[in-house]
Amino acid sequence: MTKNTSKIRDGIRALGTRPNEILSGTVVPGSVDEEAYTISVQPSDDGKPINGVMLCSITGSGNGLLLFPKEASSVIIGSVDGPGEWTLIRSSEISKATITIGTVTYEMDSEQVIIRNGDTIFSLSPSLFKVNTAGESLFQLLKDCFTYITEITVSTPSGVSGVPINAVDFTNLITRLNNLLTS
Repeated sequence: MTKNTSKIRDGIRALGTRPNEILSGTVVPGSVDEEAYTISVQPSDDGKPINGVMLCSITGSGNGLLLFPKEASSVIIGSVDGPGEWTLIRSSEISKATITIGTVTYEMDSEQVIIRNGDTIFSLSPSLFKVNTAGESLFQLLKDCFTYITEITVSTPSGVSGVPINAVDFTNLITRLNNLLTS
């Protein structure tokens, strides 16, 4: 028996005298439902799996803190509002965390962080970042700006000027932009 399993069992025994029900178990593979905010748990005593375990006991709308446990991770769940209403209390490993308050959402997993405020999105991954609003993308705005600069022509007394002599510098900026931002 591992140290954590021993702690979980001791904690469950201590809570056994209380009216609330607490169980330990394992997340059933394939049962994490990110839209319904639920999981299924196989109890440690090999009882029947418990379906529809809520990931957030605050509200059913997704507001609040949601922790998405990894498949097959060890969890502790507790009954809330009477028999059959279960919520996640603790998980040995999580795959994703989301905080939502109204229209603002902060989402994080092992690869990226995404912050949404209405139609504005900021996304950060190990190699790129993205800033968008409903009608604009920072990537597209800068790319258009550099493209237009490379095509500048100016009317002069002797006719229209040629393409800027440093147009290649702005073309190189577009390449660098592709390495930094995503659309």
